[in-house]
Amino acid sequence: MTLAFHAKFVSCADAIGGEILQVSFDTVPASSEEIEQRTPYVLISRNFEFPGPATIEWHDGNDYDGGAEIISMTLQRDRVSIILDQELDIDVTFRLPDKRFAKLTSFLKSMIGDRVCLAE
Repeated sequence: MTLAFHAKFVSCADAIGGEILQVSFDTVPASSEEIEQRTPYVLISRNFEFPGPATIEWHDGNDYDGGAEIISMTLQRDRVSIILDQELDIDVTFRLPDKRFAKLTSFLKSMIGDRVCLAE
């Protein structure tokens, strides 16, 4: 199964001087009530204070889920495709200016490491 959607909002955030990184792909602004979420989103987080890989959670428009391991990620200029260790793949399209895409690329490389493949 594939969760596919177009993210109108892509954000990169850090906390504690870069010890925590988050990237979100969402269909509604971040100020929306999460509990009332009825549209897809994907949130990838990495806490460098503790050992372990990045975590991922998502909403498919009906239910929340998460806890899967990211096996691989392909990042293109307008799309990210994620293969998980569950029976779900994620395919998100987006549009970002060059500077914000560079920041997204940097965050994902820091969070996911060599599991990120940059494609043209």
